[in-house]
Amino acid sequence: MKYRSLLPLAIKEMLATIVRTRFWFNISSSLAGGAHISADFFGINIAPSSDPRFDDYIIDRLKELQLKHVRMDFTYTSFGGDAERLLKRILAEKFMVMLDLLPPREDAALLASDDEAQQRWQQFITRVNKEYGKKIVCFEIGATPNRSKWSGFDLASYLSAWKIAYTQFEDADNLLAGPNVSDFEPVSNIVLLAEMQQNGSTPCTHTDNLFVERVIEPEAYDHRVFGRLLANKFKLNLVKKARIYNELSEQYGCRHTVCTYTDWTSKRLARFSDTPETKKADYLVRYLVITATSKALDQVYWGPLICNRDGIIDDGATDYPDIDNVSFYKSVRGKYENLKIRPAFYALANTIKHLSNTDCIQAINGDNGIHHFIFTHENGTELHIAWLRDRYILSLDSLYSPQKLSTARFINTVGQEYDQAPQCITESPLFIQFNSPQRLKLTASQIEQLDVPATPIFPSIDKVQFVSYHSKQWRGAIAIKQGEFAEEKIDRILPDRLLDLPQLNILRDQRNKVWSSKNPVNPAETIVIKQNRATGIRKLSYHFKASKGERHWNNASEMIRRGVSSPMPIAYFEHSSNAATRHNYYVCEYVADAFSARDAFTAFAQGDQQYAGFSKQAVFQALAHYTCNMHNLKVIHNDLSGGNLLMTKTDTNQIKVTAIDIGRATIFKTQGDKKITQKMRLIDLCRLCYKLDWPNRKLFMHTYFKEYGQEFDKGWSDPLRNYDRKHQMKRKIKGLFKN
Repeated sequence: MKYRSLLPLAIKEMLATIVRTRFWFNISSSLAGGAHISADFFGINIAPSSDPRFDDYIIDRLKELQLKHVRMDFTYTSFGGDAERLLKRILAEKFMVMLDLLPPREDAALLASDDEAQQRWQQFITRVNKEYGKKIVCFEIGATPNRSKWSGFDLASYLSAWKIAYTQFEDADNLLAGPNVSDFEPVSNIVLLAEMQQNGSTPCTHTDNLFVERVIEPEAYDHRVFGRLLANKFKLNLVKKARIYNELSEQYGCRHTVCTYTDWTSKRLARFSDTPETKKADYLVRYLVITATSKALDQVYWGPLICNRDGIIDDGATDYPDIDNVSFYKSVRGKYENLKIRPAFYALANTIKHLSNTDCIQAINGDNGIHHFIFTHENGTELHIAWLRDRYILSLDSLYSPQKLSTARFINTVGQEYDQAPQCITESPLFIQFNSPQRLKLTASQIEQLDVPATPIFPSIDKVQFVSYHSKQWRGAIAIKQGEFAEEKIDRILPDRLLDLPQLNILRDQRNKVWSSKNPVNPAETIVIKQNRATGIRKLSYHFKASKGERHWNNASEMIRRGVSSPMPIAYFEHSSNAATRHNYYVCEYVADAFSARDAFTAFAQGDQQYAGFSKQAVFQALAHYTCNMHNLKVIHNDLSGGNLLMTKTDTNQIKVTAIDIGRATIFKTQGDKKITQKMRLIDLCRLCYKLDWPNRKLFMHTYFKEYGQEFDKGWSDPLRNYDRKHQMKRKIKGLFKN
């Protein structure tokens, strides 16, 4: 069988599906109640280690998770090796195993045409069936046939492997699972399932690795299938994808639909989040709650239990196998002594504990970003789970009365109970427990129609709650740290109170005023207050913009989210009308014991080789690393003067750089098409380099280009010289007006 011979069937089946479903427009992307979530819904992938101590460790962790179902990969060399040792141990402990049977990658590529490869595969299947056929819950055949670089399979060779396996198992109708297509590529599923059905070898269980990692958030509409312009038209979110696969299962006669592998890698999360481990835990819960209530999947096996890049337990191994874990999770690569449990592990345990054997009576996944679920238990208690899409918040009192909230227990993503009741629903799933059924203030349809403003945006900082504020006079946002009380904090940090605080130091008082004061709810802390004053012609231009207070808040929030250091925002306030053209306020933390890049650069320009105990090269390296990383993360400061980069000494005698005065920053979407060009980088650096003499400018730019990973550009000085000329011209004009 060759791949070309499958094309007529592929075209016929795809066209028939498109006509019948109108590109699956008849499949809803919205959730509703009615799902029962059994303990069997949850599973995880495991792999052996050459160190036998891992066997006990894996079993202990599975019991801690309260998991019954595991999935393992098994190949020709597994017999008599580490994998068989672990398999026997797992079976002895009465775990229910999905065993994924794989040929080596080289053999997988030959199975459509090579007799010897087919014979080796048949002998392997026969032996597995003989030794484990009565002990395994389900045998999955192969993996990722649409990823030949990883698995060796193409569609034709996979079908050959399937046909041989199907004839070898005595009870293939009940035992076999496949085809384990990776990601969302339904054309591959249709071709394989149609051919299996035509040959009378339909799998009992239709499997797929239903990743949504590349669209980042579990709830997002996938823009990769039909493009960004059509993403909201086709609404291919996780719910709809799962339902499409379930419909294909029904169309081709499969009895079950299972996701065999999914995860978020720490490496990918770190590209856009300063807290990748927290995001991994949050997304795990959000993914599992959505799929469990979609009524489309019978099981979800999470990705690897143990792996540095993908796992919910880190083994410390910094390398990664040639074959991706999704195709062949062959082994644990790290050392036993380096094992470290991640927050995602506790998030999975918390989810299994609270969702197992529940009935979902309400499920909301609104386009406004609100996700709210109600589950009932046999004992009459009720569990609510709620979150918003990233960057949004919603006050809990929008959905619950104060009386109901006073009777609730609040549990965070990783299963810890809150010391004090949270104020808002955020992007981190909130588990709310009630002893009896509760009625919300709003109906499901009303919740889906709630207006959740896209701005201000909110950061995600451990042990800090963020709340929005609205009154007749003011609106804004406030940070509530652990141990602070929301009502007291709001009352004591409103603009009228801020203006009455004793001023420790006036940092600027020209167009805008900036000063420091003691934190009114914690005098041990110092805060910085910026009063933005629109005057003259700026009142006209500001009329079409957000207020500077809000811009400062949003930019600080987004920079912190991406790991670009800026003082934590504490509050911003603007008038409820004509916000941008009237006085508005931004409050942030004070950076203590800091020196500025301007101070250091002025000293270096005068011949000094050190400043504040650091060598010139150390200062240049710290600043180059910070600014280059900021640009890599698609942040252009636009006001990068030396005074706006502050440096402090860490406990390990390193330099930490922090950007301030970030109201003018331009921040592009991490997943957008916008590229930060070299010209944009150089223009952003002009102000920073102004205090340096030209030999030191060249040295700094060499350091930046090395950090950038690019050749040092001969044209690096052009934007800097243009800035010098512009600055000189401005000084001349000011001098003329002054005279």
